[in-house]
Amino acid sequence: MRTEPSTAKGRATVQRILDAACVLFARQGIRATTLDQVGAASGSGRGQLYLYFTGKAGLVAAVVAQQVQRVLDAQQPLLGTIATAADVRRWCALAAEQYAADDVMRCPIGSLVHELGERDGAARAALADGFARWRDALAMGLRRAQQHGELAPGADPDAVAAALLAAYQGGVLLAGALGDRDLLRLALDGVTRPVLRDV
Repeated sequence: MRTEPSTAKGRATVQRILDAACVLFARQGIRATTLDQVGAASGSGRGQLYLYFTGKAGLVAAVVAQQVQRVLDAQQPLLGTIATAADVRRWCALAAEQYAADDVMRCPIGSLVHELGERDGAARAALADGFARWRDALAMGLRRAQQHGELAPGADPDAVAAALLAAYQGGVLLAGALGDRDLLRLALDGVTRPVLRDV
């Protein structure tokens, strides 16, 4: 963001802009969405858009950052307290349930990922930061499970966490494309089944 709003009214305006952009990006894609459309949908003028964002690239980066944070927040407190194989399975179930209950307003990360081009540096940086925080939280929980003997010998918590995120994103993509929500659950199971051990 170019300017952080200092008033409640300004923060409400920014949130309206982000929410409108999120809905439009999900419905018609990032490339097809214009700033004029975002302004009309949010009840904001072009001046407000440029006051708070550095143009469309800044708006896209802000939407990506917001959506990553929403996903991470929605998975708390479970994500931050994973310590056993059962906790990892609960996280997988929660992720699948949240995907099944998702609506356009929440604008899932997966719908944004495939649209970001090489020139979307700020948005890609926000996405990379979000995925790194997500992976690190999962890896920390997997390390705790490993300390309890609930991770297969030789399993690398960082690699398993990265594989879980890849399975999540791939599962979301296929579930959306094929209309089969079970594909996300199957993708996550494919990562966890070989490495989790119940004590």
